[in-house]
Amino acid sequence: MDEKELYLKNKLGNTLKLHLRPYRKGDQAGMIACIRDEYGDTYFKQGFYNPDYLEKEAADGSITFLVAETENDGIAGMLILKQFYPNETMCEIASQIFRKKYRGYGLAMPFFEYGMNILLSRFYSAAFCLPVLFHDVTQRLLYRLGLRATGLVMNVFDMEHITHSYTNGRNTKHSQGIQIRALEKQNAGMLYIPEEHQSFCMEIYKALGVRYCITREGGHIIPPVSKIQYKQDMLQSSLVIYISQIGSDLLERIGELFVKYPLKGKQTANIFLNMSDRNAVWAYRILTEKGYFFTGVKPLCSKNEYMVLHHPGEVEIYFEDYKLSREFAHLVAYIRECYEKRKKIYSS
Repeated sequence: MDEKELYLKNKLGNTLKLHLRPYRKGDQAGMIACIRDEYGDTYFKQGFYNPDYLEKEAADGSITFLVAETENDGIAGMLILKQFYPNETMCEIASQIFRKKYRGYGLAMPFFEYGMNILLSRFYSAAFCLPVLFHDVTQRLLYRLGLRATGLVMNVFDMEHITHSYTNGRNTKHSQGIQIRALEKQNAGMLYIPEEHQSFCMEIYKALGVRYCITREGGHIIPPVSKIQYKQDMLQSSLVIYISQIGSDLLERIGELFVKYPLKGKQTANIFLNMSDRNAVWAYRILTEKGYFFTGVKPLCSKNEYMVLHHPGEVEIYFEDYKLSREFAHLVAYIRECYEKRKKIYSS
C-alpha cells in the first residue's frame, strides 16, 4: 500500500503537511491519543486502548489500520478497514478519528478516499459503514464516494457510557446509520419482503444499482429449528440478534431472549432477519406482533440479505434530534412512520 502526501489549509490560512499511510508497529500510542482526545476512556471499542490488541489485530489481517501522520507532531488521525470473513463478505470503513487540533483542515474526505482506494483494490461484496447520527459529516462524505443509505441500527450505545465533542439532543441511546456501496455482489437474488415495505426496499436496491427480485410469497414448509446468533453488550444494554434460518421455533427462541434480557430500562434489541429466506414475511409478522418495527435493510454483506428490526423497550426515540444528510433524512422519515404506527398500537 502506497503512502500519500497531503498539503491542506484551514480557514485561518494555516497549512498542514500530512502523510496518509498504513499502520506500522509503534503507531499504537499515537492512535490511542486520537481516541482519548475525542472519547476519553469511553470509546465503545475498548480493545483499541490496548497497544498489544492493536498490534494483534493488525498482524492477523482482519483490520487494516491507516494513519494520518504530521511532520513534527505525530499521528493526527486514524481510520480502519475491517473485514468479517467467513460470516460476511463486505469491508467496513470505520473509526475515523482525529485529534481536535487538526480539525478544520478538510482531512476527512481525502482520508476516506485513501481508504476507499485500498478497499477497491481488494475483493469484497460491498463497502459498508455505520455512520454516527450525532453529526452528518460521514454520511455526506461517504455519499460522495458512492455509499447509499439503507437503514438504521437503533439505540445501540448508552450515552451515559460514551462521551464525545458533539451534542446528542434528548436521545439517551446512540443510533447508527447503514451505508452501502455495491462491489462484487451485483445480484441480491430473490427477496421475501412484506408488501407494505416493498416500494421502500425497491428504492434502496435501485439506488445500489444491483439486480434483485421482490416477492412476499413464501409457499415453503417451515423447518422446525431456527438458526440464530446473538450478542448482548451488558455495558450498553444492547442485544443484537441474527436470524439466518427461520424455523417454527422462532417465537419460542425470541421469547427466551426476552426472558434472559428483559426490555426494561435502557435495554434495547436489534434483529437482522434473513429476507432471502422464504419464510421471512411470516417471521416479520411474528416479530412485529412482539413489538419490533422495521428500520431498513443491510444488503450485499453476505450470501443472505437482511431486513433490520428494532425493539426500543422503554427507550424513547427523538428522531428530530438526529443530525442527518438529505438522503438519510428521507430514509429516517419512513422509519419514523413505522415507529409511530407501532406507538399507536402499544399505547391503545
